[in-house]
Amino acid sequence: MTALTPSGVLPTGLDPGTSALIAEACAKSNVIWVRTVESDRHHLAWHAWLDGAVYLVSGAGEQTLPRLCGQVEVIVPSKDNGSRLVTFIAQADELLPARSPEWEEAAAALSAVRLNTADPANQIGRWASGNLLARLTPVHLVHAGPGDDTTPSGAAVPPGSPATTVGAHQPWHAGGRARSWREIRRSKQLRP
Repeated sequence: MTALTPSGVLPTGLDPGTSALIAEACAKSNVIWVRTVESDRHHLAWHAWLDGAVYLVSGAGEQTLPRLCGQVEVIVPSKDNGSRLVTFIAQADELLPARSPEWEEAAAALSAVRLNTADPANQIGRWASGNLLARLTPVHLVHAGPGDDTTPSGAAVPPGSPATTVGAHQPWHAGGRARSWREIRRSKQLRP
């Protein structure tokens, strides 16, 4: 779908209009979809937009993401209806060491947008001890706008799972198992 390859070299500068488009989309959306070069699927992630880059946190007690380094594909969905607003390639860098000035600024921005945290007072300290913060800097715009009828949806086949709801066994239901209309008609005709 995109030119995301392990050895792909992309232009590093975006024009001001493209940068503004990406910034507006990321600032207004609560989530993004991220795909690394090694991954065959996108991962949903909440994020913070700060100083021209997307910042993410992952690890214990937070969202589970693959290790983000090198080129990644980012899809920004609309907050209103979930349609694709912008797709871009970003340079992913881990923020190390923890507690550096850049790390602290990113952690403060992420903490401000984090919803439903169990312990907001100790959240940044927990991130410093066991989580990874990453910066995704946009380098190439792949697609912008909703597209037209010929634009592919970008939908992917769900990952495989051994779980199933179809098979020989049918679960018990409170009202009993559903019967066919013929069985119902026959039972009514046989009643005196």
